[in-house]
Amino acid sequence: MTSSHIGELTDNGYTVIPSVVDSYQVDSIGQFVMNAVAAGAGTRRLIETQWCRDLADRLTRNSRICESLPVDALAIQCTLFMKSTEKNWLVSLHQDLSIPVAERIDSSDYSGWSEKERQLFVQPPVSFLERMLAIRVHLDDCDQRNGALRVVPGSHTMGRLDSHAALQARSDREEVHVSVSRGGAMLMRPLLLHASSKISVNSPRRVLHFVFAPAIPPHGLRWPSMKRSLTTDS
Repeated sequence: MTSSHIGELTDNGYTVIPSVVDSYQVDSIGQFVMNAVAAGAGTRRLIETQWCRDLADRLTRNSRICESLPVDALAIQCTLFMKSTEKNWLVSLHQDLSIPVAERIDSSDYSGWSEKERQLFVQPPVSFLERMLAIRVHLDDCDQRNGALRVVPGSHTMGRLDSHAALQARSDREEVHVSVSRGGAMLMRPLLLHASSKISVNSPRRVLHFVFAPAIPPHGLRWPSMKRSLTTDS
């Protein structure tokens, strides 16, 4: 990672690195993604598949990325976001506050317990979220016409924000669209305020959203088991 990328991630809460995966790899990943969707593997638990764990491992060893990852980084989640004119939606302004865990623990430091796709989630302290990094691998060219993220630069330094504070931050700092080319990756801090619009052109947007965290979570938490392989491995 260049000094400019490090500076952008530090100051703005995000940066874009082009050509993280080449065209051949994108085609292969795209086939795995389609197999996963066809098999009903879900969209939030792709990290349970071997091909996805292999891709996560390649990301941790990428010289342009590894400097920004937590020490002993572990990919704890990978979510597929696949927008098209047939499957279209918008996402309101928010921060990514929840993490997947293996089971509940009794601690006042954790709140907002929930379950999605048979996976338990919880909101940890801000101090832990600040140590995490999301890597969004783009399988298609993406700009503001087909759902590029709109982000509020620097909002990752403002802690956990309620809806009023989030809107005020957007008003004060303004939003920017983050375009990413096919095969590129957007690195972002979970506390960065972000949103996305519906697709307005016939150009799909497939994104693999990886979440990396320290390998050992605090306060007795355990990350979900990643030993079970899904049928999409074959």
